[in-house]
Amino acid sequence: MNRIKIGPLATTAPEPKIDSNSTLSQFNFDKLIRQSGEDFFSFVPMHYEKNYAYPLIVWLHPDGKKPDEIQRVIQQASIRNYVGIAPQAPVGNFQAGYYWEQELETIDLAHDSVTAAIDHATARFNIDPNRIFIAGCGSGGTMAFRIGLERPELFAGVVSINGPMPSEQKPLGQWSSCRELPVFWAHSRKSDEFGQEQLCDQLKLLHIAGFSVTLRQYPNDNCLHDKTLADMNRWIMETIQTSIR
Repeated sequence: MNRIKIGPLATTAPEPKIDSNSTLSQFNFDKLIRQSGEDFFSFVPMHYEKNYAYPLIVWLHPDGKKPDEIQRVIQQASIRNYVGIAPQAPVGNFQAGYYWEQELETIDLAHDSVTAAIDHATARFNIDPNRIFIAGCGSGGTMAFRIGLERPELFAGVVSINGPMPSEQKPLGQWSSCRELPVFWAHSRKSDEFGQEQLCDQLKLLHIAGFSVTLRQYPNDNCLHDKTLADMNRWIMETIQTSIR
């Protein structure tokens, strides 16, 4: 059965945003620092209800960026639906930004950062453990793919925004268990880093492996924008509703 869903160019209207002059406190945005010294940034939905178990988005920033971008990313997706948390990539510095490298040592560090971020979020907020999604953009999307495929028991789905699948270190080593993990894949048609040919080759691989993939393409070179994040929000909510049935 074909489980690859290819949508038209996205035109979804984003959820209305708070006025740009709103203060960060109105978004309950704060920086979390672990005793180990690792930095996490969190996003708490507007009108957070402590008695409701929220979905969690673990956000992996692109190369050269910092985890504090989660405030903008989750706000553009939905200001009400999720708790979000963003770990910092293991390579880089504050001035130059941080990077997700696909080497054994840095992959292990990325796994540790993600699991530590989940632990921190679930300790601080009311999180539904069956509704944790890992998402990222660019190299962060590639690392989200890898960690989701290698630890499918932790996640309800994977979101990669213009991030190709990892090609080294056996990302499909857990194939028998990870192929049931839903995937939302956003792709920029004009991307120089992730071309159409590579996308088609990887889609064929996932199709053969039996994955459920929703692909959305956008007519520009950068798909980290309102329409993409609105589509991500809709896909996550539909995935949650499907799992309830």
